[in-house]
Amino acid sequence: MFWKLLLLASLCLTPRISLCEEDEVVEDEEEIMDMEEDEEAELREAEPLDDGSPLEDDEPAEPAQEEEEDFVIKPSEDAKVFYAFPKHADESRFPGGKVVKALIGFQNNGDKNFIVDNVEGSFRYPMDYNYVIQNFTSFRYGREVAPGATQTFLYMFVPSEQLAGGSRTFTLVMSLNYRGEDGTLYTDSPFNETISVVEVDEGFDTEIFFMYILLAALFALVLFGAQYMLSSALGSRKSSKKTMETGTSEDIDYDYIPKDHLAATAGKKGKNTKRE
Repeated sequence: MFWKLLLLASLCLTPRISLCEEDEVVEDEEEIMDMEEDEEAELREAEPLDDGSPLEDDEPAEPAQEEEEDFVIKPSEDAKVFYAFPKHADESRFPGGKVVKALIGFQNNGDKNFIVDNVEGSFRYPMDYNYVIQNFTSFRYGREVAPGATQTFLYMFVPSEQLAGGSRTFTLVMSLNYRGEDGTLYTDSPFNETISVVEVDEGFDTEIFFMYILLAALFALVLFGAQYMLSSALGSRKSSKKTMETGTSEDIDYDYIPKDHLAATAGKKGKNTKRE
């Protein structure tokens, strides 16, 4: 009997215990979810640095670093550069294999001295400035230009004969390099234009000259031969016309000759026959 009462009491208490345990589990899960939401909110409010540590209230954010620009040498605002081709009216056509002279002028408009180092030139491909077709000799000067002064520099270059002819074009670049008193480098290109190289049409050709000399010698030889043949032919004709006189015939009429003259002639003939 005692065992039966104990079994009934245990059956009545089991549902209550299970319900209490379920309530405790649900409360623990809600507390865990609330803690996770609070941590996520704190993480969202904190802005991490590059090293992963959160920013402090008084610490400013670092600005983004700007990319470094390439070093480019530019002309000075206090200098003016100009050019001239004295012997070439057409500045878009230059002869191949011939010396081209250019005058480069430099004017100092500032209040400090400039030093002109050199002038260099080149032919470049029109579609690609970095592609050099022909480099010319660099002329060095090392001349100082005072404020307000202007100086002119002579520059010469020879385009290659192999570039002459056709419809090809090139970019001629002439650059003047100079510097200031503080060592700052400057460069300016007074001429940077598209040109073409043409063949030289010379008025005197040595091959044609020697050909004319040869033709003149042949013509003189033909004339000399013709003159020699003509003179020999005329000489033979004259020699054939000459005849030897053997005497006079007896059928001569002596009536028109005076008798005194005939008598004198007959006397001379008689003396000659006696001598013989």
